[in-house]
Amino acid sequence: YRDFVGELTVNYRRTKKPTKQIRSSRDAADFIRPYFDYVMDNHEEAKVIHVNNNNMIVNVHHVSSGTETGTLIPVKSIVRNALQISTAASILVHNHPSGQTKFSKADIEVTEKLRTACEYFDLKVLDSLVITRETYSSMGDEGLI
Repeated sequence: YRDFVGELTVNYRRTKKPTKQIRSSRDAADFIRPYFDYVMDNHEEAKVIHVNNNNMIVNVHHVSSGTETGTLIPVKSIVRNALQISTAASILVHNHPSGQTKFSKADIEVTEKLRTACEYFDLKVLDSLVITRETYSSMGDEGLI
């Protein structure tokens, strides 16, 4: 089989200098909201904002798309992408089409699972947000993270 299987190499190289810094949960929510514009009221999607050591945004990763009531969060994929681009920290964000910003039990559990997985690789999860068209909620602000 070695004659038929090639080698795959992934290189990450930023194409421009990061210019947007996240200083608060509001900064993160305001930055990411346009990424949800077309799906905000239709179905749930999850995205991750990757930041460097200075909390400058280096990447936005689309994680998953779901239904009007939920989406699966693939923790392994999030950690893999963070490692590939050598990011320092991540902010998990998903929308609630219902307009409610209350965190579900599943939201809290998956964030804790992600935090635990990231700790093994010295990565941080700075926050987990639920956004709607009008507002947002932050686990960090509520002391859940």
